[in-house]
Amino acid sequence: MKYISLLLFAGLLQVQIFAQFSYGGGLSLNSFLNTQGVQNGNLSMPGVHAHLEIPRSGDVTLYGRLSYSFPKANYDTLIGYVTGVNQNINPYILAVNNRYKTSYFNIEGGNRYYIGNDYDNGFSGYGGSGIVIGIGQVRKVYEDRDITGQYSWQQSHQLDPNEQSQGRIFNLGGYLQGGVKYTIPAIGTIYTDVTLNYLLLANFSNNTAAATEYLSPLYFNFAVGFKKDLY
Repeated sequence: MKYISLLLFAGLLQVQIFAQFSYGGGLSLNSFLNTQGVQNGNLSMPGVHAHLEIPRSGDVTLYGRLSYSFPKANYDTLIGYVTGVNQNINPYILAVNNRYKTSYFNIEGGNRYYIGNDYDNGFSGYGGSGIVIGIGQVRKVYEDRDITGQYSWQQSHQLDPNEQSQGRIFNLGGYLQGGVKYTIPAIGTIYTDVTLNYLLLANFSNNTAAATEYLSPLYFNFAVGFKKDLY
């Protein structure tokens, strides 16, 4: 009976600890290092994020963040060709500008350590490390009109059915993070942080996915947001 009581007490304590957590979200910006010689390219992707923290102690938390980076086009414009849906279409072949566009879902998780104050009290700095998983989509997007601007082609022409119009990227790596936060009593916490991500592997589903400029072994994420503590 004594051991059963101890187990029940430990279970209740575990529930009480994990009943306290923080949730929040805000804005993000991924900034990729220029590894492909892109001239005048803006290799940054704005996005949004949501995160969750569960305290392990007053100054250590389990941390997770889900972020989405909005689609961003490669710097270079390419020329592709579309053909008429039947032989009566004139002109039968049109040249159309296109660009590769990339978007990402990133999932990161690990431990976070607070310095100066606890995670739910006052002003403090924080840092942490963990793993990051990225799932990207690359699409080949054509303009609405041909290169002359005279013809709108979507209703009368079609893409090559063998063309790989989209592909996926899977990457896995780690991260180091540092930031500052300020907790406003009874309101919530404002935070901002910088994360250095380093990729251990990147896998492309096809040549379209590999055409993205928005991938590098090292890249930074800048975030600012607001979170609430629940007890």
